Amino acid sequence: MWKTRLKGDFHLAIIVMFGAITALGITPFAVYRFLSGQPLVALVDMVIVVGIVASSAYAWRTGRTPGAALIASVTYSIGCVAVAHLAGLSGLFWVYPVLVANFLLVGRWPALVVSTLAIAAIIASDAALVSSLQKVMFGVTAAVVSLFSFVFSSRAELQRSQLEAVALHDPLTGAGNRRGLETELEIAMASSMRSGTPLGFVVFDLDRFKLVNDDFGHEAGDDVLVQVSELVRSSTRKDDRFFRLGGEEFGLLCPGASPDALWNIAEKLRVSVEREVRCHGRSITVSLGAAPFRPGESAGDWLARADAAMYRAKRSGRNRTVIEDRSGPDDGAPVPGPLVPGRAEG
Repeated sequence: MWKTRLKGDFHLAIIVMFGAITALGITPFAVYRFLSGQPLVALVDMVIVVGIVASSAYAWRTGRTPGAALIASVTYSIGCVAVAHLAGLSGLFWVYPVLVANFLLVGRWPALVVSTLAIAAIIASDAALVSSLQKVMFGVTAAVVSLFSFVFSSRAELQRSQLEAVALHDPLTGAGNRRGLETELEIAMASSMRSGTPLGFVVFDLDRFKLVNDDFGHEAGDDVLVQVSELVRSSTRKDDRFFRLGGEEFGLLCPGASPDALWNIAEKLRVSVEREVRCHGRSITVSLGAAPFRPGESAGDWLARADAAMYRAKRSGRNRTVIEDRSGPDDGAPVPGPLVPGRAEG
């Protein structure tokens, strides 16, 4: 599971990687400095290690990577300034990798601010740089490294966002795909178990969608899928996450939704689709099933329960909502007549 999470969250992977590199790379130097009679510098090294590892653990536990990355960047920068002040010229060797790390960890503008402050603090001190020429040379070389890192960060951020959009979203509808769903599910499930807030998942499938493709062609079918997707985005809550699971089947991840709230979300969607989505004058309906998350169960078991509820809605006559674990009136809605008598696909 941890491999899947790291593969699906680039920023988290970067933070964890830097945590591991810091622990493995700086700890030996801290030990050496302590043994060679530099206990204060060794202490600074260990503070850096503890700070970076703690921020990595925080990012892993909470999923709040931007704050953890900023803490790591500031810790690196303050640490390298302190080491340069205490160790002298030899401490400056750490500055350049820290400058590059800043631009990998946080956005280019925060990284530029943090790096500029670190460079200025080192130049202002006479501990590592004793002459004006040394300060000018260090300032120029550090600025060049920062500039290159800034440009690289800008290009990498643009390309990463483009690749993530392609990798995690369905190109036709703009909904998240199954890969995106896996990442979102893991984060949402962890948050629900940690906070105790409810969490629900809605699965819905277009009724008799094969007839649309057979009667009007696949282009008309694609238009229906786009109409439904736009309607979902406009009629659901801001925090809900929308996914295309394949073909004419979609999913909706609903943080904070109790079984009754799931019912309201699903019913609003069902009614909206029936009223607003059309294909050559023909109304389109959906069958919906949903299940609240049970802490401790796997994502596969949870989605299987929601899927089973959706098939119950299909078997009950389509254009219905079935919510598992919901107390109260029977699930369902008035059953419309078939679109084409005698044909029951979908």
